[in-house]
Amino acid sequence: MNEITAIAARRRADGEEAELRRALQRFVEGRLRDRGEGEDIVQETYVRLYDYRRTRPVADVGAFCFAVARNLVHDHFRRRQAQPATDELAEDLVCPQPRAEEILDYRQRVEILVRALKVMPPLRREVFLRRRLDGVPTTTIAADLDLSIAAVEKHCSRALADLRVALERRGLPAGARA
Repeated sequence: MNEITAIAARRRADGEEAELRRALQRFVEGRLRDRGEGEDIVQETYVRLYDYRRTRPVADVGAFCFAVARNLVHDHFRRRQAQPATDELAEDLVCPQPRAEEILDYRQRVEILVRALKVMPPLRREVFLRRRLDGVPTTTIAADLDLSIAAVEKHCSRALADLRVALERRGLPAGARA
């Protein structure tokens, strides 16, 4: 009979535990109006009950759980009030992405520059691309192409001048867009 009594007692305790959990869920969800947040708070309530029981006995588990849940709900609302509203966008919020007109302007510039590079004399184009795009030192370019350092610098200067002229012919300023 002791084993049957123990099983019956466990079933009764499980039933009471399930009823307490449902009551806590209704209590919390009634205040939050958010099922997901409510489940999180009920779960946290049981975690705190477990932690508390590790060091001290709990006389009334239901009263303890409801008190903890009520405090967690209050903490939830306090945190929400402390957070800035995310529904409203700030006027000074800056998007890190370029605007559409900037993208179009850059694309137009790139097309003009690519065309200008294609019509540039091959040696000038090679020197310019190696120096400005690849970052190869002037001395290395001069040695590789059997040119003087002054000749390499002159090719770079003339290439830049050609690119500026190509942009200005299309009515675009040569420098970076302001």
